Amino acid sequence: MSRKIGYAFLCKKGKVRSKNQDNYWCMGDFLPQINEGLQRTITGEIKLKETKGAFCVFDGMGGEAAGEVASSISATTFNNIYKSVLDLDFQSIADMCYIMNRNVCRFAQRHNIQCMGTTAAMLLFEQKSVYACNLGDSQIFLLRGNKLQKISVDHVALGTIFKKPPLTQHLGIPKDEFKIDPYIVSFKIKKGDRFLICSDGLTDMLEQDDIEAFLFETHNIEDCVNDMMELVYARGAVDNTTIVLCEVR
Repeated sequence: MSRKIGYAFLCKKGKVRSKNQDNYWCMGDFLPQINEGLQRTITGEIKLKETKGAFCVFDGMGGEAAGEVASSISATTFNNIYKSVLDLDFQSIADMCYIMNRNVCRFAQRHNIQCMGTTAAMLLFEQKSVYACNLGDSQIFLLRGNKLQKISVDHVALGTIFKKPPLTQHLGIPKDEFKIDPYIVSFKIKKGDRFLICSDGLTDMLEQDDIEAFLFETHNIEDCVNDMMELVYARGAVDNTTIVLCEVR
């Protein structure tokens, strides 16, 4: 029996920032560089036997220059290279990250931008398994049964005095500083699994218990995305927020 992936995603500009520096790539859909986010949640379903499934979130670094450019370059680059990847494995996924990083760095160098970057969080589905990959602090969660677990790793500097600790990994790090090291994990998928990718606009506003309750209690994934975004706005929406929710069917 062929697995299906149902998906729903939404990207919104927050109440505070003047620009939306988030972007995404969801089955070929992504935002232009200058945008106001999405007006509504987009949904769809794919058969893994017929097509590869890929879903990404890119959160341009709000405190840095041209975060919206970095996230746009990453989404565009992913769009250009993903379909040419014949076999998914740890190396091919890392190579995609290296290419996205190179393109962000090249733009920064050409335009004399000292600091320019974006997080990346990705889910790449095969017929019976999934790869999760991230750089930075955009998080990936798995709800299996009634238990939510984080399957990404936050690349942040620990023990700092900053309220928001700086990232130790992201796209946009020149290779002469150090080589980026994406966190990649793979495991089998099961019917009923729900995978969430989000920018920190969600996780800064909602506790993990809140997210777990939404994913477990809300049957329809579109309603789930809308309800989480509604609570983000009720709590202030201090950052741009992107939510991508996938369900194994």
